[in-house]
Amino acid sequence: MAVEIGGKELTFVFTVDQVNSILSVLGQASFVQSANLINLIQSQGTDQFAKIQAEVEAEEAAAEPVEETLTNE
Repeated sequence: MAVEIGGKELTFVFTVDQVNSILSVLGQASFVQSANLINLIQSQGTDQFAKIQAEVEAEEAAAEPVEETLTNE
C-alpha cells in the first residue's frame, strides 16, 4: 500500500550563496522546466533576504565609529 506524501511541505536551510548557485543552475534549464521553481524560491526568499539585509546594515551601522561634533561657543 502506497502512502501519498507528494503534497507535504519540506523545509530546507541554505545560505544566500547556495540559493544563488541553485538559481544559477535553474537559469540554465529551459524556461518550461525551471520558471515555476525559480518563482517559488524567489517568493519565499524575498522577505527572508530583506530581514537579513536589514540585520547586516544595522550591524554595520553599529560598528561605525561615532563622530562627535565639537563646537566652540
